Amino acid sequence: MEVQIGIIQALQSQAAWLDIPMRIFSFLGLPEFYLLVIPLFYWCRDPRFGLRIGLLLGLTAGLNDALKIAFHLPRPYWVSGEVAVLNTYPSFGLPSAHAQGAATFWGYIAAKARRWWVTALAAVLVVLIGVSRVYEGVHFPMDTVAGWVVGLAVLAVFLRFEEPAAARLARLPVQRQVLAAALASLGLLALSLAAVASLGDWHLPQAWVTEALARSGEPIDPLYPRDGLIATGMLFGFAAGAALQSHRGSMCSADARAGVLLLRYLFGIAVAGAIWLGFGLVVPDGDGFAAYALTYLRATVAAGWVSFGAPEVFYRMNLAKREEG
Repeated sequence: MEVQIGIIQALQSQAAWLDIPMRIFSFLGLPEFYLLVIPLFYWCRDPRFGLRIGLLLGLTAGLNDALKIAFHLPRPYWVSGEVAVLNTYPSFGLPSAHAQGAATFWGYIAAKARRWWVTALAAVLVVLIGVSRVYEGVHFPMDTVAGWVVGLAVLAVFLRFEEPAAARLARLPVQRQVLAAALASLGLLALSLAAVASLGDWHLPQAWVTEALARSGEPIDPLYPRDGLIATGMLFGFAAGAALQSHRGSMCSADARAGVLLLRYLFGIAVAGAIWLGFGLVVPDGDGFAAYALTYLRATVAAGWVSFGAPEVFYRMNLAKREEG
């Protein structure tokens, strides 16, 4: 741990010129960034690509939450007063969700592009996004390395099975496709809940709670599977909505004018933001079934709007055409 803290301190000692770029790269690993980009692909570029990358990110984020709880290791500022607190987060530290998500997202883009410069750019972004979290004092270097390893493993499995799985699902009636989405979502969520149950009588060390609050002013609650609920809710909403949308006729983006695409995106994102913020007002603080259910529902509805609700509105506004079959 001393060596890892030394690495964090070395990075933070360069804050005069590193701070702004590191914060930019950290943003590129936030869920908010992916929530802005996935609809861009789905509504304005290629719905099939947008669907697959959305499903991939939902899977990797849900798995990350389960692994964090299973390992239940602290973040640097929870245990050390020697690192500056440049960011905060209430969940456990290993593996880094930023590093894992970046490896899957940018790795998938590189795998599909099959151009050396895209692969090189993706590799640089993956490394810098991971390093940014070490710089901010919210991850040890080993958290980031673990995130890269898990992210690349998830990506490899997804690339191996996406085509046969897609072909098999396409042959199912739409009701079974929605059921498959629900089962996948709940199965992934069960991993997080099982990880919590596996801890038994383990208790969060009071020293971590005290140190984190004293250093950042923000309380921690790492046993609440918030990220798992959001990831699996989005997985279900996105997959189920896409199944319903495909059944009615997929959205065609190839022949749309730039102004139409821009209008689609701005309108769709505005409504998605309203849904997210509106549900946020009614989600209760703390633990409990109501908080769990509303957090899951919030993510499901927002993702369902992206994959089903928004395209249906686009058709009625003459902003999109159906691509039958």
